[in-house]
Amino acid sequence: MATTKCPKCGRILDVTGLAPGSGITCACGNVTTVSTGSSRKTLYIILGVAAVLLACPCVGILSAIAIPNFVRFQARSKQTECKVNLKTWYTAQKAHYNSASGFDPAPWKVGFVPDRGNRYAYFAGEGPVESRAQEVLAPATDAVALDVDTFRYPNMRSLSTSDLPRDVVDRLGLSGKCPDCNITLTCVGNVDNDDTLDVWVISTQDLDLQDESGQPVRAGVLANIVNDLEN
Repeated sequence: MATTKCPKCGRILDVTGLAPGSGITCACGNVTTVSTGSSRKTLYIILGVAAVLLACPCVGILSAIAIPNFVRFQARSKQTECKVNLKTWYTAQKAHYNSASGFDPAPWKVGFVPDRGNRYAYFAGEGPVESRAQEVLAPATDAVALDVDTFRYPNMRSLSTSDLPRDVVDRLGLSGKCPDCNITLTCVGNVDNDDTLDVWVISTQDLDLQDESGQPVRAGVLANIVNDLEN
């Protein structure tokens, strides 16, 4: 119920349904004009619209900051696949060396078989590559590399050593004569759908290579040669 107060006697008057500016006669005989001020509902509407208008630029700014950061977070989580698998392959090579006095570039011979759904390709040389373009895999016993799982990710392309930096390719695989030998492994993948590929290496020896930050590649240490998130 809308009310107003008689300025003469102070009586509360019911002005429900009366238009602003119209008069109402009090029992004391005084004629009071209905106030033309905005109703509480109208005031709330005005305040709400103003709040939305003020917030919109802030929402745009926050989105401009949050969305790229979220994309980078997703890309970093994809990099985890490469780092974990490359360390696993390296550990398998070391174990194979302890039992056979030598390394072997063939992944399956040292027990390195990554789960399906890999976004990275893995290389220990320029030889045959095991394809993952089929639902049922047919392991290539002579393969020294594993391709991206293009069956699970048909929007991703197959990769080869031609996609790697030449100085990385030149150092891949076995070097020296076992048991005085070394092996260098790499993974390459696209984590953010641009033209740059993410490249990591690990080796049983120091390499005359530098990582993305300009640091030398040390034996047994994962090194990011090309960082897809920064290029």
